[in-house]
This record gives sequence, structure tokens and C-alpha cells, in this order.
Amino acid sequence: MAKKKLTKEEKKNFSAKVANIYLKHCKYDKAEDTFSEMTNEECRDANKILWQIQRYVRTLKNRTIQYCWEWNGFSSDYNKRFGSYPDAQEHLGYKTVTSHVYNMEKAENIMNTANFSAVIRSAAKKFDNDKAEIMKGTKSITQYKSNQPIELHKNSVRLYHEKGKFYVVLSILNKGAAAEMQTDMMFYFEAVVRDKSTRTILERCIDEIYPTLNGSALQYDQKKGQWYLALCFGVEKKNGVSLDPDKILGVNLGVAYPIVASVAGDWKKLIIEGGEIEHFRAATEARKISMLRQRKYCGDGSIGHGIQTRNKPAYKLGDKVANFRDTCNHKYSRAVVDYAVRNGCGTIQMEDLSGITTEAEPFMKNWSYYDLQLKIEYKAKEYGIKVIYINPAYTSCRCSRCGAIHKESLDRIKRRFECVEDGCDFKTFQDYNASQNIAFRDIDKVIEKEIPAEYEKEYKDICKKIKPKAAKSKKKADSAETSEAETEE
Repeated sequence: MAKKKLTKEEKKNFSAKVANIYLKHCKYDKAEDTFSEMTNEECRDANKILWQIQRYVRTLKNRTIQYCWEWNGFSSDYNKRFGSYPDAQEHLGYKTVTSHVYNMEKAENIMNTANFSAVIRSAAKKFDNDKAEIMKGTKSITQYKSNQPIELHKNSVRLYHEKGKFYVVLSILNKGAAAEMQTDMMFYFEAVVRDKSTRTILERCIDEIYPTLNGSALQYDQKKGQWYLALCFGVEKKNGVSLDPDKILGVNLGVAYPIVASVAGDWKKLIIEGGEIEHFRAATEARKISMLRQRKYCGDGSIGHGIQTRNKPAYKLGDKVANFRDTCNHKYSRAVVDYAVRNGCGTIQMEDLSGITTEAEPFMKNWSYYDLQLKIEYKAKEYGIKVIYINPAYTSCRCSRCGAIHKESLDRIKRRFECVEDGCDFKTFQDYNASQNIAFRDIDKVIEKEIPAEYEKEYKDICKKIKPKAAKSKKKADSAETSEAETEE
């Protein structure tokens, strides 16, 4: 299937999405041009080879991280000595560290060159994203484990539809490795299509309505004992909506109310009431405990070899909570983005909650707020909406009307905000006030200037935990604005 190449301008019209497509092994007869099922023994042999490739990917990623760390250390020492950073071309012989890694590791490579490069770039990107926190000592250097996704270049993924079934062909190995392992360079799978949405995605990818993009990966689900393809594809952005990048939707995440969002100066607000996830979790946990008690008296058919077989039905309930939480996050994120679009907001601002610790609300630690924020991000990309993370320090204690910062203004029990500043009688719902502050451009910089002396020490402690991510988000947004301005010129 010939792939349509997108220009840089065309790529801007698509936002990336990922769908997990579960697979089962099959084989391909080149002479008859047909796919057929594999025997159990053939499936085991194919799995052994893929697991070997996974271990190789882990080794390659860890070596890439090591090269990046060594170059970072050398660059830092060079800068201290000469007052400038070293030129990679002069010292490594290549313009980038990834090119240097490619040259150093290519002799032992078993993958095709496109996938080989994709794995190196993935690990290098991870190091660059974590570097600020690693240097601050708030994060350890990444060490990859054995069950690594096998990154795939977009040209290594082929999709086919024959006789009502969907097939996935993945080009993974290079010729030398395939000959040594006595296998094919290609791996053939039949896609397991369980729902209409999966079928629609595959059909549109085959018809090139959704172009396949770089970022796909083959992963092994250890619970299900099954391979799946994290298929990265592009969905055309919905550009028919008029959005103002200077109009910001502030999104406050909380416990009693998972989401309260509002536009600066607007009394209207989006409120999503809490309890849905927690009630489901509590009910499921109660059911699980009840089932564990009942399993003591189960029949011989459920006993098997040990306690795992006996209690398997009860343990399966744990997946239901995770699935329900994921579904809720999809609903919540869609509600936020739709509200932003209805109000013409070209920017969404949220708090960087990466500093949540054991002192935080237990629900906030257990609730997958990070997953929710990621879902908001990729749904916002469909409309070209920017997502910016800010320092959350004192956004709840600041009065969104007069700007005064007083902890006494906040009544956490009644969830009310009543400003105690002389001359200001502003009273409102606590989470609404926080969302109004979050909707203010550069609010973290404003709070940094206005913070009272008695709160300075606590403010600095909070900043140490969350500043890297918020700063990175701001830098990304600023660079996007700069590139847009250059394009217009």
C-alpha cells in the first residue's frame, strides 16, 4: 500500500491520536498472496523473537540515555571552563547526539534503520524532557525495563483489509538479523476488531483519510498475554471554529469538584461534581472483599494451583475501576475542551500538580489527574488550542477581584472564598475564584511579585517541586507563538 507523503504545511492540519489495536499472529503466503492462521508452536517462536527485540530495544535506549548523560556532563564542564557550550559537530563529528549514537550503535543493530533511529530519538527526547529535573535532583535518570514498546517508523506499518478481516504487517528486523534468527523481516498479524470505533479507525487509515504518523509502537500486554499496536494516526483539525489565543480558560482541579473552569471576568462556569469515581471505587472494593470471602467456599473447578486461580474473579474487579476512571477522564476532558470552543478560548491554563505529596488529599493522589490533563491536551490539539501549565502556589488564596493574597480568605470546610482585604467584599465559591486566577495570563509571575513576606518561604518550597514542568510549558507556548509570527511574516 503506497503511503501518501504529507508536506510540513499539511501536517499542521492534523492532530496526532493513538489507538490500541490488539493483534494475533498469522502468516503470509507470498506465492498465493493470502494470510492464514499460525499454529501454537509458530506463535511461540514468533513471540520469542519479538521478546528478544524488546530486550534489544531496552539495551539501546539505556545506552542512548548514557550517551546523552555523558554529553550533558561534558557540555557542562566545557561551559564552566571556556564560558560557552561545545559544538557537537566539532567534538562528536555529528550535528546531534542522536546521530552520534546511531553511528556508535549501528554495528550491533538488528532493526531496520528507520525503527533503529526512532528508538534512539525516543530515548533522547525522554532525556531532554527530564534533564531540568534530573539536574535539580528531583528526578532520577531513566532506566528502561525489559517490557519495552518496539518503536516503529510510519513506513514500517502496513494495513490491509481482505475478506472482511484486517491485517497488520510490521517491518521490524533488518536483513542480517532476520537471516541470523531464521525468520522474516516482516511480522504478520490479524487485527482483533471488537468494536465499531476500531473498525472505523482501521478503515480510514487504509483509505488514507487518517494518515499514519511516526510514533506507533508494538507492545506486549502481559496481563492478556497478547500483542497490541499503539497505532499513531492523524485526525484533521477542526479549523472552522474562531478561537482567540488571548482568551484563556482557567481549569481548576479539585476533590469535591473534579473540574471547575471559567473564562477571566465571566460569571459563567463549567462545574463537574465529584464523587462519581470515588463512589464506584468504594462499591467495587466492597464487592471485591465480599467475593474474596466467598471464594473460600468455591467448587473444585475454581481451585486450580494456588490462591491466584481461586481469587481470579475478585482480582479482575480491579481493572473495572481503572477502566471506569479512564472513561470518566474522557468525559471530563471532552467537556472542558467543548466549553473552551463554545466560549472562543484559544488557550487553556491548568495547574502543574506534579508536586503532590503524601501531605496532599488522598483522593488527589489516587485520582489520575495527570491522565486527565493529558486527555485535555490531545483533545485541545484537535482545535489548535494551546495548553499551558502554571505554578499552582496560592492560586486559591488570591482574590481574583482585588489581587490580595490572604490564607484567611479561604474557608476550606465551607468551600467559600471571602476576601479579608480592606475595601474588598468579594465573596464567591472557592473553586470558581481559583479558576478565575488560573485564567489570568502569567498568573504565577503576578503571584511571585505580590506574595506577602510571611508566605515567601512556603512559596519557594512549592516552587522547587513544580517549576520545571510549568516553565517548560510556558517555553513551548512562547516558541509556538514565535514560529507562528515568523510564518505570518
